[in-house]
Amino acid sequence: MGKHKRPQTLHSKSGADAPNGHKSPAANGANGVNGANGVNGAFNAQRKPDIHQNGNPPPHQRKFPPPSIFQRALLKGILHRPSDIFFIFRILTAAIWAIVRLHCFELPYHILTRFKKSSKQHPAEWAWWNSVFFSVIRAGGSKVSTMGQVRFIGHLIEHTMQIDNFFIKNVKVTRGVQFKVNREILLRPERATLAEVREELRRKGFSHDPLNPSQAFFESLHPKGGPNAPVANMPEEVGSIDDDGTYTLKGEWIEALDDPKNPDPRPRSKTVILYFHGGAHVFCSPKTHTHMLARLCKAVGPGTRAFSLDYRLAPENPFPAAIHDAFAAYLYLTEPDHAALALDEESAAHELAVDPRDLVVGGDSAGGNLAATFMLYMARYVQPSTEPKFVLPHAALLLSPWTDLTSSVPAAKNVDWYCYCPGPIGISPLDKNAYISFKENYSGYYLCGEPDLILNARNGFGVDRRWEWYSHLVQHPLASAAYSVEGTLAGLTNTLVQTATHDRLVDDSRLYAHRLGLENPGRLTRIEIYKDMVHVHQALPLLFKSARIAIDNLARFIERSRYIRDEHERISVTPSRSFAAVLRKVPVRESHADQGGEEEEVAKVAKVKAVPAFMQPTMARGKSAEDGVEWVVVEQNGRETAGDEGTAINILINAWPLRTQHAKEE
Repeated sequence: MGKHKRPQTLHSKSGADAPNGHKSPAANGANGVNGANGVNGAFNAQRKPDIHQNGNPPPHQRKFPPPSIFQRALLKGILHRPSDIFFIFRILTAAIWAIVRLHCFELPYHILTRFKKSSKQHPAEWAWWNSVFFSVIRAGGSKVSTMGQVRFIGHLIEHTMQIDNFFIKNVKVTRGVQFKVNREILLRPERATLAEVREELRRKGFSHDPLNPSQAFFESLHPKGGPNAPVANMPEEVGSIDDDGTYTLKGEWIEALDDPKNPDPRPRSKTVILYFHGGAHVFCSPKTHTHMLARLCKAVGPGTRAFSLDYRLAPENPFPAAIHDAFAAYLYLTEPDHAALALDEESAAHELAVDPRDLVVGGDSAGGNLAATFMLYMARYVQPSTEPKFVLPHAALLLSPWTDLTSSVPAAKNVDWYCYCPGPIGISPLDKNAYISFKENYSGYYLCGEPDLILNARNGFGVDRRWEWYSHLVQHPLASAAYSVEGTLAGLTNTLVQTATHDRLVDDSRLYAHRLGLENPGRLTRIEIYKDMVHVHQALPLLFKSARIAIDNLARFIERSRYIRDEHERISVTPSRSFAAVLRKVPVRESHADQGGEEEEVAKVAKVKAVPAFMQPTMARGKSAEDGVEWVVVEQNGRETAGDEGTAINILINAWPLRTQHAKEE
């Protein structure tokens, strides 16, 4: 597989002249790519005071001292305070009490009912020891109250989840891969796209300095106006990076190998999965997901590779650092010689560029949020200022994605004990008192950081300023995508969302899938709701058969999306709802007759081409007439039925606390 190089240029919406009067590379002729005025030089003169210059950190980074040795220890999950010793004692006590309560109060009831009725602690469909396991996890997790404790639990999860690796054969894992990222070069497309928005603020005299932001700047982070609203402004990163303006990203490669004893008859796969791990944006790492990605690569077929990114976490690097890291990882895979990257020897071993047509993006929980917002970032902030356009991943796999950081939907507030995921983990942008008193505000950590451990421009000036940042950032479309303004999600890719009835984020997943289907009628959007399963159950294949079924369904969706991509390129027609219907062997309705020859051409090809096995109706395809989404409920034995489970969608739509406020203002 050879390198796929693409000359990249940046342009502004005003034509030949880039922002601030600089010529765009396209207008510079021979100097377009690598010349003095090309992609590596055209925007050098645009550096603002908040960007590294002459080897000095930006003012908002110099303003605050680095964390102390004790704070750094807590950020690494090293517990050393007396209260931390008491925390471990409380975890052990809670775990023991959970086991006692389950066996003394719940077990007799289930014996009398012959395990045919569910209780608060034990769903009737589960094995008893599954309930014991989750009761212990849930009880212990409920005692976590500080970031140091969260990171400590993260280390325990890292070691526990690797047990499954012993059961997986014929997989190659390469750890220690790292590469340098030049943030200024990386963000040039974003800055070019936002040039008009930021110039308008400057023209009116409004500050966008992170140390002294104006109210107009805050409001530009979530503009109103529906589909005609300007693109939402982006805040500058407030985390620390090296003095030369670079930082290091790490990750690991996972590859499915051939089984010499049982050769796979399928053609060798070229699929590469760019994956983002979960962990509320504050803990976990690629190590916690190695086993799940290994199973997924094997399910897709030999040759399949996954790159699991160890993106920067909050509170050290709050929003939008992780989204920028996702873009850098995309460049690492598709354009390893990009000017924004510098690869070490280990990374250079994987420098052979991936064909972006073979790329799939995925993530779970907070990583699902990152996968969804990465696609949105590419579509809204990178593509408008880049020529030729990037080829985006043909499929997105979102496992229990966290798409509403305010925890406004009903499931986020659920108190049942089936799911180990705590809830709620976010706060309404209208409730300042709750924000101040809430200790487990993971969305607050992600957006503003943790002032008790590491100060930055958003949390270093008191609780009022921190609340101001939070209440506006939580409304940003790259934070709470499920509640972004109408039209924001248009133009995205084929997407599979997997969630579960006992998932704390099931309503986040369902609402996002509904919005995605409405705004992308020409794309394949499918949501699978697994009965009696928990948050990211795919990571627990040793406990649940449904986890293994879900991983197989992920692999089948990748193949299905690839098939649609290939058919689209072969027929050379613009994707449309009717085109997707033809691929599913559904007759084209008369309402599409005005498209004439295009529909006839698609229909002819569909008749003569056999549909592969993964396209046969073994996957339920109950497509909703309302939003164009395939709503599927999956039983524990794998049987699929068309339908939905959970709170009505119209209730979820109206759960957004700002919806009523915006209606009053209009």
